[in-house]
Amino acid sequence: MDIGKSLFHTFRENGHMTTIWLYPATETVNDPYEKTTTRTFLNPVPVEGVVKDITPSSLRWKFQGILPGGSKSIICEKKYKVLFKIAKKIKIGDSFYQVYVDDSKGWGLLEREEYLVVVLIVKNDTGD
Repeated sequence: MDIGKSLFHTFRENGHMTTIWLYPATETVNDPYEKTTTRTFLNPVPVEGVVKDITPSSLRWKFQGILPGGSKSIICEKKYKVLFKIAKKIKIGDSFYQVYVDDSKGWGLLEREEYLVVVLIVKNDTGD
């Protein structure tokens, strides 16, 4: 058994895994001149991962205060990377989040050798 599988097997045995619902979406351009779009959400995809709150100290030292309070980080398997990139809404418990994207379109995805770390920020509008 490789290290990644044994790592997530241990998380699962100890009850640290949480079900995360990813809502992928497609966007259709209604009017090419006005650039109006319609977003259609697809069926949610359940993913298991370890969810951690981002502490105020890491907001200050790791992220230089650019993330809002209430942000989360997820440790999950690498095979879910594309799903996190196309997900427009992520549900953990009763709260909604989105993957952090900086101003240069850099994703909040940190790929390690055996796992993936995803940085989520609070999504203010739950309607779409």
